[in-house]
Amino acid sequence: MASQQRGGGAAGHAVTLGPYTYIPAPAHCSASVGGTLTKDGPPVTLRATEPILRHFLDVMAELEEDLARRWIGSHSASGFTPTK
Repeated sequence: MASQQRGGGAAGHAVTLGPYTYIPAPAHCSASVGGTLTKDGPPVTLRATEPILRHFLDVMAELEEDLARRWIGSHSASGFTPTK
């Protein structure tokens, strides 16, 4: 999910953001066509804010991947040695 560009990563599917759902624009659409944000009603087309939202989601995905890698690494290299 590190790449949020059209056609890559999470850009191809809906993302839940709290009570909202972000649906990116399809990969084949022009740059002028934005994704949508919905919450219990009609979707709102994102124009000026979509690049900011995509960047935010990119950064959050990178942080999540880094944390998962560190979490798994910390468990496999534990300093704890069980007694026999």
